[in-house]
Amino acid sequence: MTLIKNVFKIFAVTAFFASANVFAADFLVDTTINDANDDAIGGWKYEIDKMDVQWANDGLITVDIYTNFVDYNNEYGTGRGNGNIVLGDLLIGTDGAQSPFNYAFVLSDADRQRQKYWEKSHWDNTGTLTEISSTLTAKEFHNNSNKVQDGQVVAGNTVGTGQQSAWSVDRQNTGRDRNNYDLISFSFNVNGIDAFQNASQLAFSWAMSCANDVVDGVVSVNRPTSVPEPATVLLMLAAFGFMAKSRKTNTTAKVKNFSA
Repeated sequence: MTLIKNVFKIFAVTAFFASANVFAADFLVDTTINDANDDAIGGWKYEIDKMDVQWANDGLITVDIYTNFVDYNNEYGTGRGNGNIVLGDLLIGTDGAQSPFNYAFVLSDADRQRQKYWEKSHWDNTGTLTEISSTLTAKEFHNNSNKVQDGQVVAGNTVGTGQQSAWSVDRQNTGRDRNNYDLISFSFNVNGIDAFQNASQLAFSWAMSCANDVVDGVVSVNRPTSVPEPATVLLMLAAFGFMAKSRKTNTTAKVKNFSA
């Protein structure tokens, strides 16, 4: 009987710790992607500091980007007829670093070829999380201007209608200086999207439309083990009761021995 009790206790305790690991996993992703300092082409006004990525268990992904460029959105041109430099889309890959970006958070449905796209009057509006089949580079976006770089900056062809999602700008510092990292925040829910639910890694990239600085990286998805079966939960509760009773019995026996 003692052997059976010990085996039962070990199994139940193991089940408890496995269950505890499931309940303790608050985020599938909770990562910072840092960008190199002073690497922006054209000066500190294009500088990006970092990207914070969180994917909560409820399916909500939040991507926060810290950059000096917020204050300079739509203020600089790239040559006559090539459009002004504006905020780029958030590009996402669900197959890791070696595959093309297949999703994007598109900031606006305005004319993405000219300076009216993502003017400051559009800020704090909803954007669209959408599947994409291509992206546009800075060169393509700005009509092959020789004043921009080659990085991918906005969604190209979209697939389906996507889903409306939230984005906002928080101008955390009203001054214009090299340490003025304002916040661009993207928030979208990926529950029910198979490409995200099956992903083991996610790739992210963001830049202003000229790609003078780009923050990008790949994050690993930390998926918890499966939720314990109801029988396992009941076994775990029974084990607690058993251990509590055993402890009480041992304590009572020690008290009696001490009294004797």
